[in-house]
Amino acid sequence: MAQEPFFAGWRDAPPQPTRRQMLAAGAGLVAGAGALGLGLGAASPVPGPGVWDQGKKVAVTGTIYPEPYLHLLTEDLGYGVRAVFLVGAGKNRISVRPALTFTGAAVTGTLIERGEHAMMAVDGVYRDPAPGRVRPGPEKDLGEAVLTGEILDAKCWFGAMRPGHGKTHKACAALCARGGLPLAFAQTGRCADGKTALLLLNERGRAFGPEIISQVADPVMIRGRILEVAGLRQVRAAFGDVVRL
Repeated sequence: MAQEPFFAGWRDAPPQPTRRQMLAAGAGLVAGAGALGLGLGAASPVPGPGVWDQGKKVAVTGTIYPEPYLHLLTEDLGYGVRAVFLVGAGKNRISVRPALTFTGAAVTGTLIERGEHAMMAVDGVYRDPAPGRVRPGPEKDLGEAVLTGEILDAKCWFGAMRPGHGKTHKACAALCARGGLPLAFAQTGRCADGKTALLLLNERGRAFGPEIISQVADPVMIRGRILEVAGLRQVRAAFGDVVRL
């Protein structure tokens, strides 16, 4: 019978040329895997500069306004008059006693910040002993626009989740939207820029109802109007002018 090659673990190692080839192949696989990891990391979405320091409790004073989403207008955080949205620690909105709105108030909690955008996960709301009403100032109408991008929940996008946009965030965004958290709109390819997200409102400047949830975290085109209020830009559009791409 012809002698067939047969491997036996107790015999001597293969000849040196074969061993060198195996070592070279192994080193090549290791190097290739490392290069692939670096490439995938470089191509992944930029999470952006959002920060939520849950270990740092702060107190911010200003005036609470209930519409279009519950927020505090304050001058405590820099950038002049600044809107700080007030939310719960989870995927839910909060409410405050009517006596605490439109007057001086102090809010304690943890800040979620991305550039000039701010939100607070609230621990408590109190009447400010030295009340002084902070006003938003006049609206600036920046004209009509047609924009493509993604509807996001503002809490995750501001810094509660990184990245807070894209398909990986879709389920979370829908839960936050159902919980009544503020919605934002970020233009395609510009999610990492802290100035490009716009507060998304209906054509009357109010929060959308549950009908908008079906459009969250998917590519959409919006035909609407851009306004700036208290340093925060808004895009206002009718539901029929929000089209899935």
